[in-house]
Amino acid sequence: MNSTFVSSADGTRIHAVVHGEGDRDVLVLGGLAEHAGRYTHVAAAFASRGVRTTIIELRGHGNSAGVRSHVMAWAEYVADLNAVARTLRPGWSLLAHSMGGLVALDAVREGLAPARLALSNPLCGVRMKVPAWKSAVGRSLSRIWPTLALANDLDPAHLSRDLAVGTAYLADPNVYPRVTARWFTEMTAAQHRVAAMTAPSCPVRFFLSDSDPITDAVAARAVAARIGAEVQAYPGMLHELVNELGKEQVITELGDWLLG
Repeated sequence: MNSTFVSSADGTRIHAVVHGEGDRDVLVLGGLAEHAGRYTHVAAAFASRGVRTTIIELRGHGNSAGVRSHVMAWAEYVADLNAVARTLRPGWSLLAHSMGGLVALDAVREGLAPARLALSNPLCGVRMKVPAWKSAVGRSLSRIWPTLALANDLDPAHLSRDLAVGTAYLADPNVYPRVTARWFTEMTAAQHRVAAMTAPSCPVRFFLSDSDPITDAVAARAVAARIGAEVQAYPGMLHELVNELGKEQVITELGDWLLG
């Protein structure tokens, strides 16, 4: 395992962790408030198949620079992803989860071209209830106080039916449980762009659970239908497919798709 830093377009230092020395490259992009350590087991599984796996921490996440869970423009996340992708060998594939899935779709919409894209419960829509007052505050303060941080309302029990996953998430000092006012409006704008995107230049498969209480599988299925992507369903599973009961099968099937 090796840590590396890459400069994004605006000079922000983006941290990535590289596992394995295989002859194929897979880039892993996690969700909101996550860090590379939450995907070590995925990288180990891919390494056993001869894959070099790079896990990116977007700005404001993990050991990357930047304000926690904040961007002034969603394009900053896209630039971070592009910066790390340029360090990979041709033929690399991308696995993106939740918020990372929304970033990946927006990046592909703008021309990023992995060999294959796997999306795990991407944040094409929000299923969990966001209080109306919080939405109103987020929109109104996005311009005048963009860095105002509000609780993200994520319930750790919604991550996995394996209760140990939620317990570990809650105790993890590298998980930041807030988002900023500007992050909220930028996320919403990205969802609108992705909902209107046309067919991408790379094969895409959505790995979805209709039981996910955090992201909206209906919105994700609508995007998949619009761009002609395949959908693989995991009935009964919650948000984090690679941390769910039965995760071994999910990780194997993700690898099968990414490696073609």
